[in-house]
Amino acid sequence: MYIRAYTGIGDPAPAPARTDWRRRMIPDPPPQPRLVFRRIGPFAVNKSVLTPQLKHQLTQVVDFVKANLYPPNPIGVIRIVGHTDGTGTEVHNIGLGNRRMEAVRAELHAQLGDLIRQVLVDIEESPGKSQPIGDNRTAKGQAANRRVDVYVGPPIPKAEPWTKPYDFTPPPPPPRPPKDPYCLDCDLTPLGGKSVRQFLMDLCERRVKTPGRCKTIVDTLISGGCKGIEVFLGQIGATISDEQKKVIKDQCSGAANKKI
Repeated sequence: MYIRAYTGIGDPAPAPARTDWRRRMIPDPPPQPRLVFRRIGPFAVNKSVLTPQLKHQLTQVVDFVKANLYPPNPIGVIRIVGHTDGTGTEVHNIGLGNRRMEAVRAELHAQLGDLIRQVLVDIEESPGKSQPIGDNRTAKGQAANRRVDVYVGPPIPKAEPWTKPYDFTPPPPPPRPPKDPYCLDCDLTPLGGKSVRQFLMDLCERRVKTPGRCKTIVDTLISGGCKGIEVFLGQIGATISDEQKKVIKDQCSGAANKKI
């Protein structure tokens, strides 16, 4: 059995390898940011002071960051988290872990100097003793847990510039509810198809609660040619404009039962 090798001289190029259909349908996930981390420790028991040994460990992290501040793989974020061993209460250990984190952050600022403007130092609340890396039953394991974890990663991508202009015009006020066509302050022309007699009955029944009383009052007004309309409106506490009085008087005398 012979296998023909592609020499590149006069031979046709081999067909590209076929890609599995799942690879074509499902794109590859975006590459994860490069993440380097270093453990600063061990701290002394119940202490948050950086010894010369711990400062030297942190100097190695700072040197690495300084060497990678620019492309192609720049460092833009340093995240620090303080931890403790298993001794002590949870509340005490969280506070102790935070103090260790603050000590590391202060030393980072001191060693980076003006370069701190190019790096974001991200802090995270201490989980206390809840994330051990060593056995808290042994002295060696407890020493390993008294640490500050330092993570470094790429810069945070900048947000897209805001291109849409903001409209400062206030929104229009909500529409007012429609007026009651039978209120005394409204135009009396649109009576909704009711006669003047029906309209006056509506006005009267809104003020007079005695059953049958309004029919007697309105019948008296209609039979008298609505001459007492102003007295009637004054008795029920209603006031209307001169134009409204004219509309009622014109319609009341000759067409009390006519649809308007």
